Amino acid sequence: MADDREYGVKLCDALMKILGAGQHELPAIVEGLNQSDVAPASGTRWTADQLCEELHRRARPPEKKTYSPVAQPRNEQGNGGGKIAKIAPSLPKPANAEERSEYLVRHGLRNQWYIVAASKEVTDKPLGITRLDERMVLWRDEQGQVHALADRCPHRGVALSIGEVHDGVIACAYHGVQVDGSGRVVKVPAVANCPLEGRLLVRSYPIIEHYQAIWAYFGDEKHPLPPPLELPEELISPEWSGMLHHDVWNAHYQYVYDNLCDPMHGPYLHGRTYTQQYGPKDDRIKVELKERGFEVFREGQRGINFDWMEMVHGDSNYYARVEIPLPPSAGPGGFMGIIFYVTPIDDRHTQINVWRLRKVSGWQRDLWHFLFDYRLRGFVDAVLAQDKAAMDAMPPWPAPENLYQHDIGVAWMRRHVREVANSQASALFAEAG
Repeated sequence: MADDREYGVKLCDALMKILGAGQHELPAIVEGLNQSDVAPASGTRWTADQLCEELHRRARPPEKKTYSPVAQPRNEQGNGGGKIAKIAPSLPKPANAEERSEYLVRHGLRNQWYIVAASKEVTDKPLGITRLDERMVLWRDEQGQVHALADRCPHRGVALSIGEVHDGVIACAYHGVQVDGSGRVVKVPAVANCPLEGRLLVRSYPIIEHYQAIWAYFGDEKHPLPPPLELPEELISPEWSGMLHHDVWNAHYQYVYDNLCDPMHGPYLHGRTYTQQYGPKDDRIKVELKERGFEVFREGQRGINFDWMEMVHGDSNYYARVEIPLPPSAGPGGFMGIIFYVTPIDDRHTQINVWRLRKVSGWQRDLWHFLFDYRLRGFVDAVLAQDKAAMDAMPPWPAPENLYQHDIGVAWMRRHVREVANSQASALFAEAG
């Protein structure tokens, strides 16, 4: 296995040298390999078919299934006469709209879909996590479907995540109480004919899994049912292919939004890494409103490095879109598209979810994944590591600040979050009254 990886590294380096010389067509790439010191695994000369087969074997591009934005979450299950269970989220009871608004700003807006885990993290073993300051447990049933519940047993409140999964339902470690994916108690083995059986007693989260990620819907007391999950073209179209990177940063989620909305940190924080070293270090920042969000961009620079960002705030979720130019050695496919989702965890931690994508297909798709796995991942991860280090060094939110012109995008995003929080809180109390 080590020898195979070593051969892959040599092949990758040879390909990047050929690509860096401007040879991006398949025949020219094959000819370049035949002039290199990397021979094919069988035979003495490379052919186009051999190279395509080798790239596909090593690339292992993730599957992108057909997705419909109106797909219904799998764990919405009937309750009696066909109604959906409406178990209120376990949020603190606010005294007024202002108090609820502050809670939402600090811990995350509700009535949205958030990525809560990468697909590869969730197995048939319980996974306990915190998202939006709410404890959750996730697991897969026998069919591989993901379920998510509040991480508390309805009996005595012990975390279900320390239990086990049997026949697709989760069993509490304390007394064996079994709960299915809808939050219904299906069995209490310690007592016959227990009155808890058959009752919906645990909050379930609507779940949708797509293209390496798992989304959960976080509704408030008046909005337990989710809207359709709207996703960007890059995560739906078969013309785009990429891979998900997820991590936890030790910073409040608003700092992560700030970082995304601040193109001028690029030439300073990332000035010595990969493509981020090019372009001037002074500029003016502009904001342009879009139908569903806004763009933040440098006036005097475009297509050099991190000089443009679009924040999309739709009806169901938020994400950022960034374009990063890549050098010729990274192969065909144009810029690298970034789709960035932010998920609050608690006051000092945020889950980041980042797709790195290119508009490629066929052998070019395989080449993109091969180069990324063997070389490019290290370069782009180094850039994110710098962002993470800066976020880890931030004080508890909110911090005393002195903003200037470059922070116009930061101000726009903060104001938007505050306005939505105020609107959600006011609507909740108006309906309650």
